[in-house]
Amino acid sequence: MRAEFLRRLTLGDGRLLHSIEDHISSRLGKMLRPQLLLAAAATLGDQVLNSRRTLLLAVAVEMLHNASLLHDDVVDRADQRRGQPSVNSLWGNAATVLAGDYLLSQVMAILHEVDDADAARRINRTVQTMVQSELLQLEAAAKPLSADTYLKIIDGKTASLFATACALGNPQYEAFGLHYGRLFQLRDDQADNEATPFTQQLIATEEKTLASLQEKLTI
Repeated sequence: MRAEFLRRLTLGDGRLLHSIEDHISSRLGKMLRPQLLLAAAATLGDQVLNSRRTLLLAVAVEMLHNASLLHDDVVDRADQRRGQPSVNSLWGNAATVLAGDYLLSQVMAILHEVDDADAARRINRTVQTMVQSELLQLEAAAKPLSADTYLKIIDGKTASLFATACALGNPQYEAFGLHYGRLFQLRDDQADNEATPFTQQLIATEEKTLASLQEKLTI
C-alpha cells in the first residue's frame, strides 16, 4: 500500500509540486488510517483484503489525510509538523493550499477508478464533516469552549476519517474507528499541551468504550 501511495503521490508535473511531494514522502508516519482500513478488511477474508478496491481506498484515505494536514497547517499558521518544517513555512500558503487541492484531486481520481458509489458517498461526507468542524473550531476560538463543542470538533476533524477508514474496510468497524480516532486525538492534544478541562475525563470514557468494542470485534 505504501508503494502505491508513493507512486500516485509523484504523478504530478512541475518542480514546485515535486518538491512538496518529496517533503511529504520523507515524513510519512505509520499510515495509521489506511492500516486500520486494511485490518478491518482482513476480517472479511483474504479476497477482500487483497482486492484492488481495498488497496486503492487505503491510498485514497491516506491522500485525504495528507491533504487535510496541508490545509490545517495553513489555517493554524503552523511552522512545524511533527518536529519538521511545515510545507507552508517552506513554500508559502498559496503553494500549500494548491498542493492540498492536488491531493484531493487524486482522491477523486481514485474514487472514479474504484467506481464504488457507497465509498464515494462516505468519503465525500467525511470531507464535508472535516471542513465544517474546522470552521466550527475557528468560530469557537473566540469564546469559552464547552465539552460538547470540543468533542464535536475532534470528532469532525479527526475521528470521522478514522471511522470512514474502518467502514471502508468493513462497515461493522465504523464505531470502532470513531472511538479510536477520538482517543487518538485526545491523547495527541494532551501530549501537545493542548488539553482542555474535559480532556482527561473524555479519555477515560473513550478507553472504556473502546475496550467494550474490542471485546466484540476481532481487530
